[in-house]
Parts: sequence; structure tokens; C-alpha cells
Amino acid sequence: MAKVLVVYYSGTGNTKAMAEAVADGAESVIGPGVVVKEAQDATVDDLVGADAIAVGTPDHFSYMNGYIKLLFDKGWLRRKELYGKVWGAFSSGGVDGIKSRESVEWVIDHFKVKKIVPGVSVAGKPGPDQLAACKSMGVALARALSQ
Repeated sequence: MAKVLVVYYSGTGNTKAMAEAVADGAESVIGPGVVVKEAQDATVDDLVGADAIAVGTPDHFSYMNGYIKLLFDKGWLRRKELYGKVWGAFSSGGVDGIKSRESVEWVIDHFKVKKIVPGVSVAGKPGPDQLAACKSMGVALARALSQ
């Protein structure tokens, strides 16, 4: 069974709402093969065991959250096990969240994964359009696994 991992950190609930929308989209395609984990509870084994990965972070000084970065740091020694996986990134921030999402994209690119969907960034609380974009991300990730 295909497996999509949605890993995120959220201090205010904004990034969590985005993560739930990504998961809803993926579940609409593949059903129960979607796992949602907070970054502090996620492991490298979770990354390796997933076929597709969505990473969500709030903006912390125009950078990703520390738990997300720590997960990438721990995964570096097993990066070859991540090569070729499909992924997407999403973020929320006080201004626009773009820099934090770009920091995720820059780091995860070193794992030679395949970005198949544009990232989603939002200032503050995500609205209906941003949540729909997150849901579309989940759909795209899940559909890529059946191709």
C-alpha cells in the first residue's frame, strides 16, 4: 500500500490546519495510507518508510522550525534511502511564510527527492484558498504514487 507522510510543527495551530488539509487530500486518493506526525514525534524511519512526504513548518526567523531541521539532520546519514521520493512543502508565518518554506525546499533538495507540486505559504491563519491548495498538494502527492 502507498504511504504518504505529513510531518509538521505548529505552535499556533495554523500549520496544523494546513497539515490536516494535505492529509485530507491524500486520503481522498489512497485512503488509510496517510500518516500525520508532529515533527518532534517523527523519526527518520518514518521518512524512509513513506513513499511521499509533505513537510510543514511555521516561520521562525525566516527559517524552518528546529524540529523539522533536526529531522533532516538525523536523516542525512540515510539520505540514499530517500532518493526519488515525491514531496511537497507548506508553511505559515507572520509575514508570508515563504522564506521558511524555501528553507525546507532548499534542504530537502539535497536528499534528491522529486518536488511534484508547488509549495504553499500563508501569512497567519490559512483561509479557504490556502487550505484548498494544501488539499490539492495531498491529492497530487498521492496520485503521483499510482503512476
